[in-house]
Amino acid sequence: MAFPIKFLSLQKSELEYEVAIRGSNPESTVQELRKQIAKLAPIFPSEDILDSPFGTAEDLVGVSNVLTKIKSSIEGTELDRNNVLRVKNLLNHLYHRLNRIHSSGTESAIYGSCVDQFKMYTNKVQSLKDKDIIDPLLCQGTSESSISTTPMNISVTCDRSSQDIIKLKYDGKTCVRSFVQRAIEFKQARNISDNKLLSFATEIFTGDALHWFRSNRDLISDWDSLLVLLKNDFDRSDYDYRLLSEIRSRTQGESENIVIYLSIMSGLFSRLSKTLSEDSKLEIILHNIRPCYSTILASSPEIKSIDELRSLCTNFEKVQARLLHFREPPAPSSDTLAPEFAYSKSKAKFNQNYNFFNKFNNKNAHNNTDNQNYNHNNRTYTYNNNKNFNNHSENQLKQNHKFIHAIDTPKRRYCPRCRTDSHGLRQCTADKSNIFCFVCGKKDVKTPQCPDCNKAKGIKSVQKN
Repeated sequence: MAFPIKFLSLQKSELEYEVAIRGSNPESTVQELRKQIAKLAPIFPSEDILDSPFGTAEDLVGVSNVLTKIKSSIEGTELDRNNVLRVKNLLNHLYHRLNRIHSSGTESAIYGSCVDQFKMYTNKVQSLKDKDIIDPLLCQGTSESSISTTPMNISVTCDRSSQDIIKLKYDGKTCVRSFVQRAIEFKQARNISDNKLLSFATEIFTGDALHWFRSNRDLISDWDSLLVLLKNDFDRSDYDYRLLSEIRSRTQGESENIVIYLSIMSGLFSRLSKTLSEDSKLEIILHNIRPCYSTILASSPEIKSIDELRSLCTNFEKVQARLLHFREPPAPSSDTLAPEFAYSKSKAKFNQNYNFFNKFNNKNAHNNTDNQNYNHNNRTYTYNNNKNFNNHSENQLKQNHKFIHAIDTPKRRYCPRCRTDSHGLRQCTADKSNIFCFVCGKKDVKTPQCPDCNKAKGIKSVQKN
């Protein structure tokens, strides 16, 4: 018959014995003893150890102590399964321990008495039936005989609030108002009572704050009084003055949207001892938000609350986000189902040129009207001469129609060689061997030798004489 021992279920005195008989020095704690026996037991099984290194008298004292533990467990008012398993484990330990004792003389009587008690308890445990053993998990009510045969729903909860409280720290060097706010939020989130939070004060406070708490422990009756005393001793005397200055200088960052910025400002306002009015808060925020909201604010000058400001600025940000994601219409392809409705760049370009020609012709007609009424040295040109000059100008423009777009330009930069407004004459990279008249655009002739321009000047000179 085997007598296996569950070493991790033994107490300190039994563990010290099991480690010592295997030739090692027992450690001082139960945790270290369990580590020792876990390494030694596989190497030295209990059946292979036949002798004890202790004296007979010392061994018998240890056996008597184990028998006393067994007796108190068996003769108790209730014998549950856990007690029975513990007693069986002690009896297995005691079986191997008694076999290693070699008694003689007066010690034989004590040894015989221990063996008799061992046999008696062993028989008693083996004679127990299931009905004689009470399972506390299945017991209902106060009656020992009322054992339920139906399964029970057992809810097990783990209280981790003690471990979470340790995460709350204060060393006395940081902002005390920030710690107080964090402690209040922590207590509400974890549903921790004030008394429990106060009991962990030595774990919460570190450094200078811990020295302060130890010296003022007698003055603290509850958690609320602790917070009041903490703010009185660690808060700055000019805190509100300096914080209000920081609030007035806290403008909205480039990458901050309006919701985040207003949330941060709300947190800053809450740190003040004296609460600011809604109008004062709104005034500070209106001065500190980014200038990009000026258009929206100008269209709504009567903003009366921060919520209204948040709504307007949020809508503005949504519109700006849509503008950033705008894309030009796609060009039609062979897979387009309705190509007649697709956007065509050629049509759009034709319409643009058509509008430009209309604009140029209207301006030219206006100039013609001015030329008809032109006076020079109190001498008026005749209508026919002006008409001939205008017809001449129109013919020249028709010959150089591809350069027309450079004539009616509002920009100061103009290249008379290319007749464009994209660059000046000094920046022109065109082929300089191609000669144009810079006035009328006639090819292969310069302005001083241009017959058309000189002819127009000749008409004027004739009229002067």
